[in-house]
Amino acid sequence: MTLDQLFGLAGRTALVTGATRGIGEAMAQSLDAAGARVILAGRDRQRLDQVASALEHDPVVLTADLQDPDGPTSLAREARASAGAIDILINNAGGSWNQALSDVDDESWDRTLRTNLTAAFALTRELAPTMAERGWGRVVNVASVMGLVGDTHSSAYAASKGGMIAMTRSLAAELGRDGVTVNTLCPGWVETDLVSDLHSDDRFQQRVVRRTPVRRWGVPADMAAAAVFLSGPGSAFMTGQTLVVDGGLSATW
Repeated sequence: MTLDQLFGLAGRTALVTGATRGIGEAMAQSLDAAGARVILAGRDRQRLDQVASALEHDPVVLTADLQDPDGPTSLAREARASAGAIDILINNAGGSWNQALSDVDDESWDRTLRTNLTAAFALTRELAPTMAERGWGRVVNVASVMGLVGDTHSSAYAASKGGMIAMTRSLAAELGRDGVTVNTLCPGWVETDLVSDLHSDDRFQQRVVRRTPVRRWGVPADMAAAAVFLSGPGSAFMTGQTLVVDGGLSATW
């Protein structure tokens, strides 16, 4: 088989949430490079336009707030109206709030699960049935190594990402017969705006490097290659799986 037969996405349309920067931006760029038309979704229109300006295959920009209960439904409707059928859904949007157990009130717990888990479920519920009708689709849920291991001040975040991993398995079982694969991508510590405060903390940065076998933090491009694989024809026999891209961190945790 050729590389294009394994990884090519020409003629496919991909929706990437949280596409304004970091991992989402890198995944959008790589999907575009593989030939897909990319729908960029996020809250910052100016930043989305900047990302879109570097893409080649007629990108679409849609502003959306997935913390809003109606946000996923509205985004799905606008995506279909703007670009037609969606072949690939990358559930990347999320947030991280590090809080001690005593500081996790009901509001912060609900916000974390709504942002990181409920929005992904709602978007998949909106878009996967049409994929199934056409007999082809890819759903990639971006979780975290924190969904696999535990750490302090991470109870709500870890619960949301662990829930995403479990949800992936059940959706894979339900949608596989219709040609739709559902997999989870689990990043380790990645240099993004989301964790800029931690990355700038010398003690924490050294702790991560010391505990990671490849002895560095990840970068968004490390996740982008995995996203292209999970979105393309080469992963057709892979579903319900958790692809961990963490430099070996979870292997030695």
